[in-house]
Amino acid sequence: MTPDHFARDEYRDYVTYRELAKTETVPEFKRILEALVEHELDDYRFWLRFSSIKTHRMHGFEVWCLKAMRRVLGLTFTAKFLEGHERDAVRKYTAFLNTADAALKPQVQEIIDHETHHEKELISQIKEERVKFLGSMVLGINDGLIELTGALVGFAFALRNHTMVALLGAVTGIAASLSMAASAYMQARHEEGRDPTKAAVYTGVAYAVVVAALVLPFALIPNLFAALAVMCGAILLMIVGFSFYSSVLFERRFTRQAGEMLLFSVGVAGVAFLLGSLVRDILARP
Repeated sequence: MTPDHFARDEYRDYVTYRELAKTETVPEFKRILEALVEHELDDYRFWLRFSSIKTHRMHGFEVWCLKAMRRVLGLTFTAKFLEGHERDAVRKYTAFLNTADAALKPQVQEIIDHETHHEKELISQIKEERVKFLGSMVLGINDGLIELTGALVGFAFALRNHTMVALLGAVTGIAASLSMAASAYMQARHEEGRDPTKAAVYTGVAYAVVVAALVLPFALIPNLFAALAVMCGAILLMIVGFSFYSSVLFERRFTRQAGEMLLFSVGVAGVAFLLGSLVRDILARP
């Protein structure tokens, strides 16, 4: 990598944090973003001195995508997602440091310190409510996927009627989401520093979203096997999406987290298939 590439990357990071800071409404978060802007601007100005390209720009669509990410997925996720790029930059800077002139090494090392310590420390200060209650969301999503997947597969093979499967799935899912919300409320009451009402809402809403996503195919598609296929696709998308979200937030391995969720869902679905087939055989007997 050359100073041209380093200047371009630092410019992109500078513009990214600048645009996020412009639209940030939480004063504490805005202060953190503005500090990150100053870091990136200083680093950009340093590399610009050695770059043969003196003018840089960032496409407006990229900025729009980052702002949309911040609104939908939160500032913590967006900052951690960008931090992944910073780790890659640190590896490149370290390689460059080994071949740099002695006069440049102190300044390059300072940039590396910015990327590895100062910015990480600033990002760690961002404390969003949705991250605080991510455990409640995980509880709702995991239980919804595991329990309802099994129930719907069992209903489908036992009843062979898409309308009945959708109705029973909806009733089962709504009752389970209320039960999960109540359990989350009671659990949070015995945990210091947690808001029971918010824990119940996050858990119940997460479960209800799973219910809607898994039941809807049976309500709209008369063919049971097609509905099951669409349901499996929805499960896979939710597992991949949520696993990626939480792996970025907590810097965990995406493949392991997604694999565990998929294993539990498929395992329960397999057991439900066997039970549903058994019930259907029993009902078919004279």
